[in-house]
Amino acid sequence: MAGDYPEGRGRVSIEAAGIPIEGVSIAGHESFYKLHSLRALLDVGRAPEDVLGFATVCITHGHLDHAAGLAHFASRRLLGALPPPRVLVPSSAQPDFAAWLAASERLEGVPYGIELSGVSPGDRVSLRNDLELRVFPGRHRVATVGYLFVEIRRKLKEEFVGRSGDEIAALRARGVDVLRREEIPLLAYPGDCGVEIFEAAPEILNARVLLLECSFLDPDDVGRARQYQHIHLHDVIQRAGDFRNEAVVLTHFSLRYRPSEIRDALRAIPETLAPRVIPFLA
Repeated sequence: MAGDYPEGRGRVSIEAAGIPIEGVSIAGHESFYKLHSLRALLDVGRAPEDVLGFATVCITHGHLDHAAGLAHFASRRLLGALPPPRVLVPSSAQPDFAAWLAASERLEGVPYGIELSGVSPGDRVSLRNDLELRVFPGRHRVATVGYLFVEIRRKLKEEFVGRSGDEIAALRARGVDVLRREEIPLLAYPGDCGVEIFEAAPEILNARVLLLECSFLDPDDVGRARQYQHIHLHDVIQRAGDFRNEAVVLTHFSLRYRPSEIRDALRAIPETLAPRVIPFLA
């Protein structure tokens, strides 16, 4: 599929605040993000070969640039003798995703065995002992959820700091809880969203990395962004002081913009935010 992408708008590989992000995101064309360190795939795009190794897939919504490859992904994993993947989708869209997969299974004459789970805002999914996935509300034209990856650390409670290892062991043997839980929001991804996302899910502004769509850049396209519930660069500029993230990765730019035009437009971002902004461009 490499030749299917416009120059400078194809495969992207960046590192944002220590988190590697690889994938493709072109509004209306294809979007997926490989998060190797978090062992998860955000959206599935058209399911190119190199996404098949991900056993956890977090789909934000059903628009085909984000989800068209789901059945192909499940089928190819089955063909490769890989375990059935765990796929998270918005709860209200889960029946439609399930019907789509069932129709594909009938057409192929094989059961994919996919673990398809509907998730809703407020849900928490354990990915491993030190990593949790939280679901927050989306704001788009169809059923949408966002995902927040949270690192879980367990540290000694203040009252036990300085005690010897033997003392700590003795306390634990008596059933004393000597550890406290520390939560670090690592990466937030609201998927496609309108400007209302900042009020609906303010927690995205505290994640170390915010992966934020910014489909429209031209001043004349503000109305278009509102109509289709997408973020406009104007929305980012207007809220520049609200972003507490170490890195804000702007992505999902419309295909109507060339990379040089995108970079030129981003120069309007205030200096208070600009050093932390990373365009998702090749």
